[in-house]
Amino acid sequence: MPRKKTSKKRGFSLNDLPTVNLKNRKGIAAFNPDVRLQKREVVAQALWQCLVENDIAAFKEILRSHLEVTNKDKLAQKAGIPRRTLFRMLTPKGNPTLENLGKIIHQLCA
Repeated sequence: MPRKKTSKKRGFSLNDLPTVNLKNRKGIAAFNPDVRLQKREVVAQALWQCLVENDIAAFKEILRSHLEVTNKDKLAQKAGIPRRTLFRMLTPKGNPTLENLGKIIHQLCA
């Protein structure tokens, strides 16, 4: 059986890229997603876009992230849904009803 020829060329490696040292960190702005996730208008717009695009997984992820930085009890109380229902609908296997989603979106937009 004849031997296979192999190339002596090396493939692309990230080690070959030049490094850039950021000594004074000038021009780099700190980004904290918690600040944006606390803004109800931004979250409501993102949730609406998820519904338009039929992306339920992203909807639940955005809502879950928003609830991590805000008071869950207040939202559940204002929306008129039990707190346990709110948490259950955000689990990966959760299947929120349209009525509950409507209450949450209405509360975020109000």
